[in-house]
Amino acid sequence: MNEKEQLQKALKLHQAGELVDAAEIYRAILETNSNHPDALHLLGVILQAAGDLEAAITLITRSTELAPDFVASWVNLGNALQLDGRLEDAVDAFKRAMEIAPDQAEAANNLASALNELERFDEAIEACEQAIKLTPGLGVAHSNLGNALAGLERMDEAIASYKRALEINPADAAAYYNLGNAYSNLNDLEGALEQYRKSVALDNANAEKHYNFANTALALDMFDDAVEAFGKAIEIDPDYIDAHCNLGATLQKMGRTGDAIASLERAITDEPDSPDLHWNLSLALLQHGDYGRGWAEYEWRWKTPTFLAFARDFGKPRWQGEDLTGKTIFIDTEQGFGDGIMFSRYAPLVAERGGRVILECRPQLNRLFESLDGVVELVDLGAEPPEYDLHAPLMSLPYLFETTMETLPASVPYLTVPEGTPVDSRIAEAEGLSIGIVWAGSPTRVDNHKRSCELADFAPLFAVPGTRFFSLQVGPFQDQLNDADNSAGVIDLADDLNDFGDTAAAIQALDLVISVDTGVLHLAGALGKTAWSLMSKPTGFLWQDERADSAWYPTLKLFRQSDPGDWGPVFDAAAKELAALAKN
Repeated sequence: MNEKEQLQKALKLHQAGELVDAAEIYRAILETNSNHPDALHLLGVILQAAGDLEAAITLITRSTELAPDFVASWVNLGNALQLDGRLEDAVDAFKRAMEIAPDQAEAANNLASALNELERFDEAIEACEQAIKLTPGLGVAHSNLGNALAGLERMDEAIASYKRALEINPADAAAYYNLGNAYSNLNDLEGALEQYRKSVALDNANAEKHYNFANTALALDMFDDAVEAFGKAIEIDPDYIDAHCNLGATLQKMGRTGDAIASLERAITDEPDSPDLHWNLSLALLQHGDYGRGWAEYEWRWKTPTFLAFARDFGKPRWQGEDLTGKTIFIDTEQGFGDGIMFSRYAPLVAERGGRVILECRPQLNRLFESLDGVVELVDLGAEPPEYDLHAPLMSLPYLFETTMETLPASVPYLTVPEGTPVDSRIAEAEGLSIGIVWAGSPTRVDNHKRSCELADFAPLFAVPGTRFFSLQVGPFQDQLNDADNSAGVIDLADDLNDFGDTAAAIQALDLVISVDTGVLHLAGALGKTAWSLMSKPTGFLWQDERADSAWYPTLKLFRQSDPGDWGPVFDAAAKELAALAKN
């Protein structure tokens, strides 16, 4: 069999998918003629498919040197270079192919793909338009055009391109996936989930597609679907750390904290230095009530990207819990108002170690925190503190005090109303039970829409005889009081509430506070005031699961959602209990 016949036989095997046998013949040809351009090129293509990119690039490059005008070699060289991450070289190869064959739509499309990876989106659009002009029915070119438009945040145009790609090829899993990404960028999560579902149905072996489907399902509180999809991503790629992290987070949100802990611990065995795994483990442990381990893991927060962005270098040693006699310690604040109120209880314990305590806090908490025992000075968040010897982050104090469920400092009140703070006379004049309400938290929190409800949801409570309601709500959600049908005569106290000291005075004068998970709820608990908490599902890790009370605030009662987003049963249960209370 001569060389030409050998090549024809190898090509037939290659086209039939019998790559091992085809490669054997290509190698035989090269043993007798090491400069055979077709054998070099085609063996390179097989090696590229097998993942041996270095060898593939070497062989195909040699083929282009021997046959510099053979366009297929340049296209496949570009493909191999792109897969190897050598994007600039890939662009050069595709451009050379287009110089040789200006009517080569495949080369123009592949050039667009490489340019997209380089985020050279305007150039990618030009290449896509050229490919589409040459071959209007080339679906992948429309999909690549969508990717370039999405890169320029022209989402509506990107969606139109993806849809055109799917008209041409309804089985294009990548186009469905990219369309899902575009909908996700527009915050159309239901639309994104639908496209991701179609994508994974067509390409069930792609871990990234399952991962994005899972994240979207998680955002929609479709926890079972998310767990299944994260599990599938991990099955395909056991080293997919982000999938392990988010699986643990999903199980935690479902209240399956034992499963979350086990899953995250398995992943940490393989990736012991992953901050995200340790961070998610800390939340699961704390929600599970394992404070001894949970607070230690919580210290990993400073190595996660989210917290690293807020980490500050004070140029002073971190306190490790030792005796503080003769020293001054600066406690720096972190996270939200509720966290500040909740963990300020540790400041007096720090003072008991013998040191002078300077506490940083947000200005709205200044007057309130003046009542903390042992705190000699308060500093506004971000302001320069006076001279000190050591510092400690506020939410590291539970770890430094080796807090467990049995030893957590739950005595209340540990905060008191600032002396001389006036109280609205309408509270004292109210007939029946006077009740303060809050229905929404800070809009800056990502999950605020889940923990918050609407003023209208309080209707079953407003209908209870012998009650009078006062709004402690401040901020953008306060305007719901303007709807007379929903406000039911609620008295708005917002004009009197300039800081948490004012809010504390109002709470102290009321008979009861009913609130979603906000700083006001924490404040009521810290004041030792009877308060009812309306808890979403999932809820914060420090409220744990199932229990109707709080380990941190003895005067709180918790009313929990059974199903995410369903406030009806929560308010019905609270209204029933309020009716019984109002009769007494």
